[in-house]
Amino acid sequence: MPVVGTLTCLLLVGACASPTHRSGDAAPAGSPEQTASAPTTGTPTSSSPSASPSPSARPSSSGTTTALVLGPNGLGSLKLGMSRQQATATGILRPFGDYQGECALAQLRSAPTDEGNVNVSRTLGIATIDAYGSIKTPEGARVGMSSADMLRIYPGWSAADGDATNGRGFAKTPGNNKAVYRIEMVKGTVVQLTLQYANQNCYE
Repeated sequence: MPVVGTLTCLLLVGACASPTHRSGDAAPAGSPEQTASAPTTGTPTSSSPSASPSPSARPSSSGTTTALVLGPNGLGSLKLGMSRQQATATGILRPFGDYQGECALAQLRSAPTDEGNVNVSRTLGIATIDAYGSIKTPEGARVGMSSADMLRIYPGWSAADGDATNGRGFAKTPGNNKAVYRIEMVKGTVVQLTLQYANQNCYE
């Protein structure tokens, strides 16, 4: 019986000595804690918020438009040579009046009353377009500038009557050899600036 007792004791000791896992100890191989997924690095998952464009890259919603430029072929969507119907369809004109002789007159909707005149000819279509306010030619001429500044921009301006202080004349329109700028001065200041066909038949 001593041998059996000894074997029983040894078996009990072995059971008592079997390893147990304590918090902070390495888990035995194959345990659930060892197979848990570890943090990974690399491409973010699709749940990450997508990058959005910076405010400066978004279209403006202010409703502002680019400043209009007069010439060499027209003003915005309004072009020399357009028919009365085509010009009306642009939406930028007040209604045309009746024909007076060869031409009928309208005004640009955005212009003050009696400014921004536009003439349509029976034979030429849109024949003249007046500038107003801050509208400039591509070269920088505008109503309200001094005649001296105008002459620096268009040194080839030629007087039709009067002179560059008090008078009207014409400057070539760069980019359109069929058109001219009609520019009128009073007391050394530009008071009228018109893009027109050189052979228009609506006035002098």
